[in-house]
Amino acid sequence: MEGDRSQNDACVVACGPARVLRFGGRFGGELALLLVMTCMGGHSAVDGAEVSDVHVQTRNEMMGFTPGEYRHLHERDDRLIIELPNRLLVVVQELKAAPVVSAQVWVKTGSIYEIAAGGSGAGLSHFLEHLVSGGTTETRSESDSNAILGSIGGKTNAATSLATVRYYINTTSRHAGEAIELLSDWLQNSSIVESEFQRERDVIQREFQMGQGEPGRIFWKLTQKARYRYHPARHPTIGYLDEFLNVSREELYDFYRRLYVPNNMVFVVVGDIDKQEVVDRIARLWNGVKPGQTPAIQFPVEPEISEPVTLSGSADVRRPRLRLAWPGTRLGQEGDYALDLLGVVLGQGESSRLVRIVRDEKRLVNTIDAFNLSMSWGDGFFGVDAEIAPDDAGGTDDEALELAKSAILDQITRVRQELITSEELERAKRKTRARAVFSSQTAQGLAADLAENIISMRDPDYTDHYVEAVQSITREEVQDAARKFLEPVRLITVKLLPLSEGSPPANLTRPEEERPPDGLATERIELDNASVSEQILSRSRSDASRSIQTDPVELKILSNGLRLLIGRDTAVPAVAMQFYQLGGLLADAPGREGIAHAAARMQIKGTRSRDAESIARQIENLGASMGTTSGYNSQYAQALCLTEDWPTILELLADVILNPAYEQGEWQKMQPRLLASIDRLQDRWTGELGTRFRTAYFAHHPWSTTPLGRRDVVEGLTVDDLRHFHGGHLGASESVLAVFGDVDPDEVIRQAESLFAALPQHPVVAFQKPDPAEPVPGLNQFTTSKPLAAVQIGYGPGATRQSPDYPVLRVLSNVVSDFPSGWLHQALRGREGLAYAAWAYAYTGLSPGFFAVVFNTKPQTVAESLSRSLQIVERVRSEQVDERELARAKAGVLTTEFFGKQSNGDRAQEAALAELYGMGLDESARFLHRVEGVTSEELRAVARKYLNNPVVVVISHEPTPDEQLKGILNRSPIEEAGE
Repeated sequence: MEGDRSQNDACVVACGPARVLRFGGRFGGELALLLVMTCMGGHSAVDGAEVSDVHVQTRNEMMGFTPGEYRHLHERDDRLIIELPNRLLVVVQELKAAPVVSAQVWVKTGSIYEIAAGGSGAGLSHFLEHLVSGGTTETRSESDSNAILGSIGGKTNAATSLATVRYYINTTSRHAGEAIELLSDWLQNSSIVESEFQRERDVIQREFQMGQGEPGRIFWKLTQKARYRYHPARHPTIGYLDEFLNVSREELYDFYRRLYVPNNMVFVVVGDIDKQEVVDRIARLWNGVKPGQTPAIQFPVEPEISEPVTLSGSADVRRPRLRLAWPGTRLGQEGDYALDLLGVVLGQGESSRLVRIVRDEKRLVNTIDAFNLSMSWGDGFFGVDAEIAPDDAGGTDDEALELAKSAILDQITRVRQELITSEELERAKRKTRARAVFSSQTAQGLAADLAENIISMRDPDYTDHYVEAVQSITREEVQDAARKFLEPVRLITVKLLPLSEGSPPANLTRPEEERPPDGLATERIELDNASVSEQILSRSRSDASRSIQTDPVELKILSNGLRLLIGRDTAVPAVAMQFYQLGGLLADAPGREGIAHAAARMQIKGTRSRDAESIARQIENLGASMGTTSGYNSQYAQALCLTEDWPTILELLADVILNPAYEQGEWQKMQPRLLASIDRLQDRWTGELGTRFRTAYFAHHPWSTTPLGRRDVVEGLTVDDLRHFHGGHLGASESVLAVFGDVDPDEVIRQAESLFAALPQHPVVAFQKPDPAEPVPGLNQFTTSKPLAAVQIGYGPGATRQSPDYPVLRVLSNVVSDFPSGWLHQALRGREGLAYAAWAYAYTGLSPGFFAVVFNTKPQTVAESLSRSLQIVERVRSEQVDERELARAKAGVLTTEFFGKQSNGDRAQEAALAELYGMGLDESARFLHRVEGVTSEELRAVARKYLNNPVVVVISHEPTPDEQLKGILNRSPIEEAGE
């Protein structure tokens, strides 16, 4: 509700499986996106028409397979792991947090296996993923699959990494069977028809083009090339464009038949299900499917680096980026866990060394973090990433890079020479434990974790065993790992520099292959599940599942009028706390956009009784997280902690909210980082397009920028400005506190009453939302240095979040862009592959927003893509959506809603914002009921009411003549609002 998230179906190709993915803490930016990526786009839909079992049966289900003809490998109250006769591994985990299910199939056929498996190494795995996911099979057409997905509310996607390809369908629990059957059909019976082959080849060409404008992709590809000389991990997962264009349909199909065999797959289902029923269904569906002969894989073992390596590249970034890397070790091998903890000590969290010293004290970088990336198929690397700050002395970017590099290496030298402190070690261990708990709250996250654990370590409970093992690591072991792995002679330096004026990013081509040195060792990689099954069986143990109690949300009004929401849920031993107050960007006075965000970000940087460093240490010593920030409609503070720590964290949260110090020294550190964040919005095409659009659509309204604000405003703010803003806008009557998780409600009430007693009843400056003027329709075209074209069309005036039309708009957006069946996707991607990314969404808040259509394409097809998009909009304004399409769109909305209610944090945020916006605790139920009742007549009426006054923004490195685009707009039959 703080701003509806659009479904951006961008695909990123990357590495994986790696433990850092599970705990997520380190890569909070682009490398995380690169490590887990989605390719096919956000499928949506939800509980519409029922799909009968007969409707989704395949020939294998008809063969009379008797349930029970499989081997039990592992069983406990809430989980069952089996091996079928064809050696398909099946993992089924019950998770009752929400009425949802995530069905996933992981295939051990990432890009590193392509050449060894007889392929060309030209991105076959990634190309195949585009075609298998939802494509035509021997059993049904692509349109048949789309229809089933729509009717069950299926959100489907796929992801390719260096080592695996993952397919998934998320849906509501009652449609688990249909999701399982669809995945089984795709994986068993894909036909790879010529028309779909040609279309997806065009789509992937757009992806290649888009990748040249994505700094994170470029940075990762440079890292691959610098880190590996002989191992196939040196090549990008997507391949090389010139080679990709030569891949034939026959080569791709042959690769599919050889690698997509059951003994090379893991099928995982997690959610509100009956584990035995799911296992039996999968067993029937895969009965009669024979195992295949997995290829013999021999990988070269990378030789030791004998001298430092440096590699540079360019991208459309505002500030240089630096990655320092040292060859590391493998998942679970000696030194791996110690390097994990060292990464936390050095660069994960506000109390870490690199953050405190290189970022805050020396102010040489805007962002910095450290991490250990380890895989099962080869040695990974230990790395430090940083975005370089401008040199205060006016030096060049090269000089600033060297200063930052030197400061980072000073800290590396220190950990090699001196033991880390006991406090640092215990903090890192606590963080590791807490992250494992926090990551187990969602069906899709837990399913991915189980699959990765089995594929990488042959242990479904590896995450738990890892956390246990980490607790025994000593300071001496951390130092030994630093000395062994972080030697100066092994240093790899990767630089990503801003593009020179007028220079496009280079299109990466395959480097000239070096001849491996004589005697270079090789190793065999076993893909077949046979040995995996034996290890799972040997680890098998019976564990009782945790007793779970979930209570209805309670609303309590404290003595000063603060609304307190309590949601007791014992599913995981964790607690989420969130405090929201009206304001955000809407509270910024004209010409002061950015002050609310700056004031919020500074709250956690010191109070009257605690300095910034002690706050960071207290939070991170407990493995907790806390943040203060601001959105379009509100300021908020959020915290997450283990159950035993919630009283301590709630006390700290109250102090941060009520008593921020706003010290000059901390502002001098924060201000340049906020400015860098504003600049960084332009590094990706979505950020550049979005900021251009907001300026064009909202004109002088606060929403004409993002919550980060305007650069000139933030540049001129003082601590007095921040202190005055905070003091004037804080009041209980405009605030809500939500505490959700494993808590005692009576104790929460007692603590909150005491801790927030000093919160004034009313703010000095009452919140008054400004409404935007009616948008001025027209074309706005801008030149970008990114090698692509992208378009955003905004219609309005839009609705508010409280509007009774909001549920209808959500259904309408799914009609337009529910991948893969949405009308926009069919028009732009379903035939010729004009666009790679395309979506539509209704942006709402306390003020009227807009309805948007967004897509990227190549400059030569902007006019055609724009014309088709406008036709889609006119279609929803003029036609009645048929019942099947309506059911599909409703289903998509409901699935999205249910998947957004799995974690304590999700539920706390939803309840707090509903109460803050005056919609009440029953808003979720009312919304779902309203969605189910939407009619086709209402859809058309709402489309005609809101889809007017198109504001079109185009960014392109080769602009289309304005007259051509204006001609298309003038032909659009959309009339003015008030029709």
